[in-house]
Amino acid sequence: ISLLYIMHGEHSYSPLDVPGNPETKPRLTYWKLFCLTVSFLGVQFGWAVQIAFTTPIFLELGVPHVWISFIWLAGPVSGLLVQPVVGVMSDTWNGKYGRRRPFIFIGSIFIVVGLALISNASFIGRAMGDIPSNSDSSRAIFLAIVGFWILDLSNNMVQGPCRALLVDAAPASQQGLGSSLFSFMLGLGNLLGYFTGHLELTRWLPFMGTDMRALFTISMIALVVCITMTLTFTQEVVFHRPSGATPNPFVSIWHGLRNMPPVVARACCVQFFSWIGWFTFILFITDWMGEQVFGGDPAAPEGSPERILFQDGVRQGALALTFNSLVTMAASVLLPKIIQLAGLRPVYFFGQTMLGLCLIATAVVKNKPAAMALITLCGVPWAVTMVVPFTVVGQGVSSKESGLYMGVLNIFVVIPQLVVSVSIGFVITLFKGNISSALVTGGLFSLVAAGTTLRLIVPTPEVMPAAVELFVVPGDEDVPPEEYSINPRASKTEDDETLLLQADNMEDIDLDDPQYPHSKSV
Repeated sequence: ISLLYIMHGEHSYSPLDVPGNPETKPRLTYWKLFCLTVSFLGVQFGWAVQIAFTTPIFLELGVPHVWISFIWLAGPVSGLLVQPVVGVMSDTWNGKYGRRRPFIFIGSIFIVVGLALISNASFIGRAMGDIPSNSDSSRAIFLAIVGFWILDLSNNMVQGPCRALLVDAAPASQQGLGSSLFSFMLGLGNLLGYFTGHLELTRWLPFMGTDMRALFTISMIALVVCITMTLTFTQEVVFHRPSGATPNPFVSIWHGLRNMPPVVARACCVQFFSWIGWFTFILFITDWMGEQVFGGDPAAPEGSPERILFQDGVRQGALALTFNSLVTMAASVLLPKIIQLAGLRPVYFFGQTMLGLCLIATAVVKNKPAAMALITLCGVPWAVTMVVPFTVVGQGVSSKESGLYMGVLNIFVVIPQLVVSVSIGFVITLFKGNISSALVTGGLFSLVAAGTTLRLIVPTPEVMPAAVELFVVPGDEDVPPEEYSINPRASKTEDDETLLLQADNMEDIDLDDPQYPHSKSV
C-alpha cells in the first residue's frame, strides 16, 4: 500500500538540480516532519524489546553466559559494515521510488523476519526435533541467533536512510527540529517498549501463548504502522544518476573517511569518545544497580536472597530507564529552543560533561533513590547525543553525500562499541569485579569527548545560488587557484569565518559582485 502512494506526486532531478543548499527546499509542515521521523519510533520500540528481553530468551534456551557477549557483537559489526554501505548505495540509487525509501522498506521487512524468528525460535525448534527436557535446544538457539543477527543488520539498514531522508527532505532551518523529533521518537519508542514489556500481555492476548511472543508481535505491528506512515506521507524526489559506472560503496566509504570535511571529522572525534561512555552505560548500568546498589549476586543460586536482590535491582534499573526515556522525550522537545539560545557547541559540551560526571558518580552512589535519579538524569545527555552530531553533519554536508557521511558518523559509534567489548573486561578484572570501574572508565572518556566539543565546527547555512561551491579564504591573497577546494555545503563556519561561494562554473564567479563581500580578499 505504501509503495502505491509513493508512486504519485513525485518529480525528478539530476544531481546538479539540488546543489546542496537546503534552503532551496520548502519548509515542511509539522505533520510531514512527524511522519518523516515517526519511523524511528517503530524501530526503537523493537530495539528496546531487543535490549531488555533477548538476553533472557537466549539464557532460557540454554546459551551459556560466556557466549552472550559474542552474540551481541552483531550490533557493532553490522553497524560498522551495513550503515555506511547502505548510505553510499542510497546516495546514488536511481529507482523510481526514490533514494532512501526502498532501503527503508526492504530493511523493515527483514526486521519483522528477525523479530518473528527470535520470539518463535523455541516453538519452531521443537517442531524441528528439539527436546528441551533433555537440554537439546540446538535448533532453537540457531534460529534465535540467526534472527538476532538479521534484526541487527536490518535495523542498521533502516536507520541510516531514515536519517539521510531528513537531510534530503527538510531545509537547513528545520534540520535541528527534525533531529530533535528523531530523539523524541527514540525516547518514546524506548518508553513504550520497556512499559509494554512489563505487562502480562497474555491476560489480554491469551491466544499468543506467551508474553514474549505477544510483545514481539506488538513490536512488529508498531514497526509496520510507523514505517508505513513515513513511506506514505514523505515525498522524495527521484535521483537520476549521471552516466558512468556505479561507484563501489567500499571505495566511496574509504574515500569518505580519507577526505572527510573538517566539520564531519571533528563531529566523529566527539562521537568516538562519547560512545565509549555510552556503551559502558548500556552494558552495565542495570548490573550496577543489581550488584552495587542492591547488593545482589547474579551467580548466587536461583531463589537465594542474594539472587532475588540482584533481580530486584535489575528490575529497578529497568524502571529507571523508563524514567530516563521520559526525560529524553522532554529534553528533545526543549532542545531546539535551547540550541537556538545557547548554540550547538555549548549544548554538546554540557551534555558530554553531564554524562561523564554521572558515570563517575556511580563509584560513590549506593543509595537507591540517588541511583534511580542518576540513571534518570542520563536521559538529558542521551537526548543531546541523539540530536547535536546529526544536526552538525546534516548542516555540514550536501544532500548528495548525506547518506555516506551519516554512515561514516555511525562508524564512530560502533568502533567504540567494539573497543569496549574486547577491553572493558580487563578493567573489571583489574578492579576485582567491581562494575563501577567500567562505568567510571566510560565517564572519563565522556569528559574527553566534552573537551573535543570545544573544537567542533558548527556550520551556519547561507542562502547561495547555483550548484558548485568555491572555497574562499578571507585575508589570504596569495592562495593559488589550484589550492581552492570544492566543498559540499554553502556555509560560513564560526571558527574561521570562511565563506563558500557557489557557481555553475568557477569561471562564472564575478569577484566584483557585491553579493560576495569577502571575495576581494582572495
